Amino acid sequence: MPQSSENLHDPECPLAHHLIDKLSTVIGNCDLVLEKAPEDSPFLRQMLLIRNVAKSMAADLAKFHVIS
Repeated sequence: MPQSSENLHDPECPLAHHLIDKLSTVIGNCDLVLEKAPEDSPFLRQMLLIRNVAKSMAADLAKFHVIS
């Protein structure tokens, strides 16, 4: 039986989809801060760490975010 067009865009794991969206916001905000932060900022290293962890988590969650 053919699927409706509405079902084609529903993620199999809505929680993973939601978390990826939130992590994308964290990554984007980190990118904005990193663009403005001076290179000698003591927070630069921590911001890079937060960004890298968020990217890694989003990649892991993407394995569960498959569109049917």
